[in-house]
Amino acid sequence: QAPHCEHAFCNACITQWFSQQQTCPVDRSVVTVAHLRPVPRIMRNMLSKLQISCDNAVFGCTAVVRLDNLMSHLNDCEHNPKRPVTCEQGCGLEMPKDELPNHNCIKHLRSVVQQQQTRIAELEKTSAEHKHQLAEQKRDIQLLKAYMRAIRSVNPNLQNLEETIEYNEILE
Repeated sequence: QAPHCEHAFCNACITQWFSQQQTCPVDRSVVTVAHLRPVPRIMRNMLSKLQISCDNAVFGCTAVVRLDNLMSHLNDCEHNPKRPVTCEQGCGLEMPKDELPNHNCIKHLRSVVQQQQTRIAELEKTSAEHKHQLAEQKRDIQLLKAYMRAIRSVNPNLQNLEETIEYNEILE
């Protein structure tokens, strides 16, 4: 609602109007988006009782609903071309109703298989990398064990130190 002249407009309509000019469409007084205020509650209540044809009337819907129920109806309207439907030809893909006539299950399923094959290849590559890293770590551990054996054979006091460390770790 414009603050000075109190003319009221639909939000979408006045936004479109303001993209062209910054005046009230009724009396041409200067108004900007920042000046606009919500309409009073009594006007909202009256507007909500208006009977409106469904937006999908061009697609065959004959429903006339109260404005305050319109959004709920649009979500469930069977004539809504963008309403999600499930392909019943075998693939089970959920898609907008208007895309169903052009849908090809085989093409869709090939796409799914291709995506899965790509993912499997990625996982196999990652698995091979992990196996390689694990083998390197096992070699490093074996090398460290060999170093420890060599050090112990050179200095017997280290064996006592190792046993003490092991004992302390067990106690902790």
